[in-house]
Parts: sequence; structure tokens; C-alpha cells
Amino acid sequence: MPSTQSYDLPADSSNFLSLKLHRLRKQSGQTLQQLSEKSGISVSALSKIEKGQLSPTYEKIAALARGLGVHVAELFYEEQHATPNGRLAVTRTGEAPLHRTAQYDYRPLCGELTNKQFVPLLTTVKARSIKEFPSMLQHDGEEFIYVLSGEITVHTDFYQPVTLYAGDCCYFDSSMRHACIAGKEDALILWVCSHPAVNKDG
Repeated sequence: MPSTQSYDLPADSSNFLSLKLHRLRKQSGQTLQQLSEKSGISVSALSKIEKGQLSPTYEKIAALARGLGVHVAELFYEEQHATPNGRLAVTRTGEAPLHRTAQYDYRPLCGELTNKQFVPLLTTVKARSIKEFPSMLQHDGEEFIYVLSGEITVHTDFYQPVTLYAGDCCYFDSSMRHACIAGKEDALILWVCSHPAVNKDG
């Protein structure tokens, strides 16, 4: 039977991901080296993330979740007990935790529910040039983007860049390298990522 765990938003989410990552790694009995091997993230980068010195991209957060055998939401929210039947989550304005990177600001929505098939993210696109990305993102799954305000250009491996305006949307395979840049102003998008099932036995 699928888990019915859910999560509460921490009162202070500024360094919550770093603290939660450290705690989950210790609980799993993994060293930094072991988690590095499972997630594909260097030991040095893992150490900096745990110390709050480095903000991981969504790609890295998803890799960490897989390495720890948990769902992405568990890295942003506190665990709580939930009812065993139907599930419902509501995120009010301003309630979602904020995770900043140089290129994007992410706010995971309805993250208190685990075992979701999709991870919805309210995302502010800050990057103005593809040169601002050390590398484009790439991970398992599929993605849907809907532009709420502003203008973005979606860059991918196999297609010409596509410019989207408020009300436009696109859908693509996440295994294809991808990145979004904004126009003259920051853009706000609803970014929905499919979340491949976590194998807790492996």
C-alpha cells in the first residue's frame, strides 16, 4: 500500500533543506561518499549543501531524494501523520517554502503530500542568458511549463529555442537537457515535473 505520509512547512525554511538533508543522510546511515555515489553529486558539493553554502538546483535536489530513498517533498517539509484514505493538500499564498538558486527561485506547492506523480513548482525565472547556467538541467521524467507572467525562452537539446509569453505553455522530456531564461524582467511560471517512483528497497 502506498505511504500516506505528509509534511508540515517548517517555520523557518531558509536553511531547512540543508538541515533536513544532513538529518536524512545520518538517519539512512550513509556517509557523504556513499550518498555521493548514489546521487552523482560530488562529496565537496554535498558538504557545501549540508552547510548551507551551496543552493542545489532542482536536478540536484531530485538526485539527492533518489539517493536517500525519499520523495522530493521530504527535503522541504517536516513529516507528520496523515489520514490513511483520500488525500488533499492546499497551499495558500505565501505559504510555500522558497528555495533560491542563481537562475531560479523555486516554491514547491502542496509539498506536504508525498508519493505524488508530479511536483508542482511556482518558479521565478531570473536568468537572462543561457551563459548563466554552468550546464543545462537533465533528469528523469517529463515537465510542463505554463507562463503566468512575463516572457521566457526555453532552451533544449534537440529543438530551436522557443519563446513563451503569459498564457503560453510547453511540455517536454526532462531527459533532454533544458533551461529557461527570462526576457527583460523576471518571469513567473508554473513548472510541473513528473517524479519517478522512489525505490526504497534499492
